[in-house]
Amino acid sequence: MKILAIGAHPDDIEIFMFGFLAICKNRGDKIYAIVATDGALGGKKTTDLIAKRAKESKEGLKHLCEPTLLGFPDSKLGSNENHYNEIDKKINSIKPDLIVTHYKEDYHSDHRALNKIVKKSTSHYIPILYCDTMMGINFLPDYYIDISKVFKKKINAISKHNSQGVNRFTNLVKIMNSFRAAQCNAPIGEFAEAYKFSRSFPFSDVRNYLPKSPKIRPFYIKNHNGFL
Repeated sequence: MKILAIGAHPDDIEIFMFGFLAICKNRGDKIYAIVATDGALGGKKTTDLIAKRAKESKEGLKHLCEPTLLGFPDSKLGSNENHYNEIDKKINSIKPDLIVTHYKEDYHSDHRALNKIVKKSTSHYIPILYCDTMMGINFLPDYYIDISKVFKKKINAISKHNSQGVNRFTNLVKIMNSFRAAQCNAPIGEFAEAYKFSRSFPFSDVRNYLPKSPKIRPFYIKNHNGFL
């Protein structure tokens, strides 16, 4: 299966989608990645920030694939018709079986703009899976993916983004992914990513496309084997 991840900024794929993609890579799927903007507003402005962020993105994703960096202006995504045209062209050249991208109610305007562009491009031909939002706000998951076995790889990928202040984003995913695991009553020390899917014909259910969901652990007061 061909899976295409499309992130708005350098590091978005690593933060929000890496665990899922790493599991799919391990099971034999072909992974593709597109980073839409240059990330020029992400951190202290320096003359080499764009080049640095491009290098960090390639390093962060190198164990999944060689990412396509479109280099659109940070925080201006969707302001030019060429943005849609280029992303549409890339999607059609890859012809993925599944796309993973940002949810429509995420915090950043580029995330929301990318959501609209991808939906317009795919129409009813390719199913779209939406990754979690920043701290899970406005996001009610349909699917949970146990990423515990690849979580160290995810942390390592995020750590390649030195220009962004690594600790704040590694701490972010530790909180988010442990919280999503706890929602499935997984014990402390396990991690999960959460995803949403908007059903539409002919894609009414994409569960067979996804890795296994976390193990079901009943809620027992005594002899519990989960978070509670």
